[in-house]
Amino acid sequence: MAVGLVLGGGAPNLPLMSGALLALDDAGVEFEVVSTTGAGMLIGLMYAAPKHGTRKETLQATREMGVHDAIYNVFPVNYKIFHKAGPMAEAYTKFHQTWLAALPRNNEAQRFISDMTQFWMASMCPSDFSPHQNGLCQPPPWIDLVVDFDKLQEFEGEFLMSAYCIEEEKEVSFPKHEITSDHFKAALAMPLIYAPYKMDGKTYLEGSAFDTLAFSPGEVMSRNLIDTVVYFDILGQRKLIAEPTNLYDAWVHSIINPLTRIAEMDSANYENVESKLENVDVLRMPFRDNISEEQWPKVLDWSYSNMSTLFDIGYKTGQAFAEKHQTALNSSKAKSPKRVMQTINGAGLERQVMDIVKKAERKAAPAKGNELQQQFKKLVKEENKTLQEAFASAAQMFEQSY
Repeated sequence: MAVGLVLGGGAPNLPLMSGALLALDDAGVEFEVVSTTGAGMLIGLMYAAPKHGTRKETLQATREMGVHDAIYNVFPVNYKIFHKAGPMAEAYTKFHQTWLAALPRNNEAQRFISDMTQFWMASMCPSDFSPHQNGLCQPPPWIDLVVDFDKLQEFEGEFLMSAYCIEEEKEVSFPKHEITSDHFKAALAMPLIYAPYKMDGKTYLEGSAFDTLAFSPGEVMSRNLIDTVVYFDILGQRKLIAEPTNLYDAWVHSIINPLTRIAEMDSANYENVESKLENVDVLRMPFRDNISEEQWPKVLDWSYSNMSTLFDIGYKTGQAFAEKHQTALNSSKAKSPKRVMQTINGAGLERQVMDIVKKAERKAAPAKGNELQQQFKKLVKEENKTLQEAFASAAQMFEQSY
């Protein structure tokens, strides 16, 4: 048994997810499986494989994705995240993005100078935009600056990113041993914003445009004996649907509005998932409960102030969530395959356990979990409750693997 994490789509309110995930990490919550889609992929990657600094520093830096308010109030577009498309624009961006990312942002003045510098560099970017292009922006050039894809292989749990494959006519999931920056760009190819992404002879679109929450691709939760699933949904909120304030805002809502309804239906299904998967507790991070009425009209802004506020809301939400569900999360953590084997190995009984398992596997019909548990009991004293619980979980794991 273990804890799984599902990170859904949604931007620019993604700092809600980074704040909440940091709070859970600070509370010692560990995840055996992380399944991501859309903007949740970025947060998941920054959690699992930060390029520079610690996990905490990287998640906190999502606030810096916002544009200084003095600039955003005049030009409400995030030119730091979305870059002009075309070969010339890509070469230009690649040339200057590293030193731009290194500009200091330690105070208000430095943030303004940094964002104004990036504004001028973005405005001077050459463009070969034409009616023949099928995307407004180039694939995210900044992903390699914040994520170490080699380091992702060291993440102890399973990690998946979901995309939609046009040729296969279905959603597909990329596991961590395959994931590169190309897979991220393929899985983030939201129609109109980005062109469909070509990779290995196939064409991909953003997964969250079709399934905003990749709950258990390939039955990954069952395979890893997950008994508690925590999921972050920031799209399934009808308060996101509002009257546009201008033409650009209308374009944003043309994307967000249908996704809101899809996410709402997905959430309703997942919260009833215990009827589909036995003994699975599904817990939703309650972001909506902590966003004030005053904040909702600004929740889709890419301004620095909004993203900082959302990060703080996310962190407080995650803190309260961890405290409320502490017993359930700790219980799942103690019964995770990693913890179970650590307990057994710590008692020096791993060889005896594997001998019992091998004998069971040689039988025509493998031993059931209770039979294994009876054999395991012979290895441990009755008063050692911790080891008894570890053996009970191990028996269940081996039984389900059969």
